[in-house]
Amino acid sequence: MKQLKEIFGRKTSFWLSLELVLVTFACWWAFDPVIVTSYVTNLPLGYDPDRLVRFEVASTLPRQQLFTTRLPIGLEEESLLHKVQEMDGVEMAYRAFNNPIGSGITSMAYHLIRDNDTLRVVANYGFVRDDKMFEVFGIQSLTPEVPTAELTRDAVFEQTVILTRSTAMALYGTTDVAGRTVKAHCYSYNPDKFDYEWMIKDLPIRAVVEDVRYGFYDRDYTILFVCQGAPGINVPIIARLREGVDAQRFMEEHQHEVQHDLMTEHCYVSQMQTVREGLKAYTDRYGTSRMTHRNLLIAAFFAINLAFGVFGTLLMYTRQRREEAGVRRAFGATKWSVFWGFIREAWLLTTISVVLGCIVYFQFAAAHGLFKGFEGSNPAVHYWFDDFGTHFLVVSVIVYLIILCAVLIATAIPAWRICRSEITVALKDE
Repeated sequence: MKQLKEIFGRKTSFWLSLELVLVTFACWWAFDPVIVTSYVTNLPLGYDPDRLVRFEVASTLPRQQLFTTRLPIGLEEESLLHKVQEMDGVEMAYRAFNNPIGSGITSMAYHLIRDNDTLRVVANYGFVRDDKMFEVFGIQSLTPEVPTAELTRDAVFEQTVILTRSTAMALYGTTDVAGRTVKAHCYSYNPDKFDYEWMIKDLPIRAVVEDVRYGFYDRDYTILFVCQGAPGINVPIIARLREGVDAQRFMEEHQHEVQHDLMTEHCYVSQMQTVREGLKAYTDRYGTSRMTHRNLLIAAFFAINLAFGVFGTLLMYTRQRREEAGVRRAFGATKWSVFWGFIREAWLLTTISVVLGCIVYFQFAAAHGLFKGFEGSNPAVHYWFDDFGTHFLVVSVIVYLIILCAVLIATAIPAWRICRSEITVALKDE
């Protein structure tokens, strides 16, 4: 208590404490969205994209002519697939039906219905009967009677569906749902009208697989895999590399094959890239990372201002106490005891100020809520930031550590210089 009275008895300490309270409030507002956004965007995709290489397929024929020669072109692309599978370092490959898993792009949404509750599945990824999509991506089956290699076996067009773990848990509370049917409100093909329309269908569940993310901003893992028809034309080939094969080195070593060997009469591989690079390109192209970039820019702006503001104030505050340090040294205090005295006071002042700042922000957060940014509809998925108390505690600790580091560095630099100077110099300067 005596030391606290000493600290806050100084006029400069009061103003410094007030500044740190305001800085705490500003940092909370700036860093909260960055912390939550960074956490969600860095959640695991559900597979290893570093072992996957994407081969872009193109054709020498005009686009209009492609549709009139669809079957021959499809056979040529199958030939390209076999050539990719025979490349050194490739474990297996398949022709992707649509955009890669994790790109955040899908053709349509499904609304799954159970007990009058509706779960909006923001993504459905198509797979083709008897293809190797799940094996290539390394997505594991959770249904013992249907191993990963048999997930697409004998699948029926728009009738066979596969759920992720979180989707199954949200609907049924268990992953043991193979053989059941799920009611879905979806935009689907009506063979009686020869057209697509919204309808309610009963879809048999083939199996349940491990969670996979729809995109970098997806927090719910609510994906529905639906059997589709044959792949389109000029669709990419996704290859899974063997264990231990480096993707970048693989692409460098096989660049010659891409340019000269991976081609047929009308089709060729135009380029190859890792799936991770492709996912980043999709994210940037369709604006899914804008929120993250905006939050990072705001946080960076406040971090720079925090550094300059706090550093400047503390440098002045510490230098003003040069005479005090000289007097303490004159009465027998060591350099280290004086130095750690400065550090201890800075720590106490920061801790009390940040606690007060968090209490002030708590009033604001209680009225307006904390940042979530990622709207979730899956009740089976819960994160630390969904709970107000945990959310507030975690961000408060991070804000405290950031401010404390800035304060201690800004205090230690002048304090160490003062402690190293001669006693007579310190007293003479004052």
